[in-house]
Amino acid sequence: MRRAVWLFVIAVVLAAGWTVWQRVPTLAIAEWDFAGDGWRIVAYGWAGLLPLWPLVLVGILGGFFLLGIVVAGSYDWARNADHRAQIARLTHERDQAHAEAEARVARREQAAQEAHERAEQIRLEALQAKQQAQAQAQTAETHVERYRLRARNAICAAARIKRKTARSEP
Repeated sequence: MRRAVWLFVIAVVLAAGWTVWQRVPTLAIAEWDFAGDGWRIVAYGWAGLLPLWPLVLVGILGGFFLLGIVVAGSYDWARNADHRAQIARLTHERDQAHAEAEARVARREQAAQEAHERAEQIRLEALQAKQQAQAQAQTAETHVERYRLRARNAICAAARIKRKTARSEP
């Protein structure tokens, strides 16, 4: 925006210079001739500016002063507009970065939640497998105890049979 202000100032100065360059050659300075009761031409064109030097100096200084005020105000306005645009851009970038960070945090929290759920599921499956193994071990222990009892009964029965046969054989 500041470039636009400088380009505008340059254009105004060039236009004013061109206008002065075109108008001054047709300038004529005249003064009232009291003796002849009419206007008498004193100077033409660029030479006419010399008798009017105080007026030309006031015009140049006043023009530069007014141009300076307008340029300073315009430049300040353009600088503020540039700053507002930069603030808006940076605010947008900040909001976008904040939204992206929140999205990343949400994705990580979701991944952590899923990992926690998987771990809980694995823990429950392991607990269930442990309980099944304990039940199978208890069942196996019960079977072992039953087979030991049957084996002892069989040994005792064999011993009884042996004793009976040993008594019956003389």
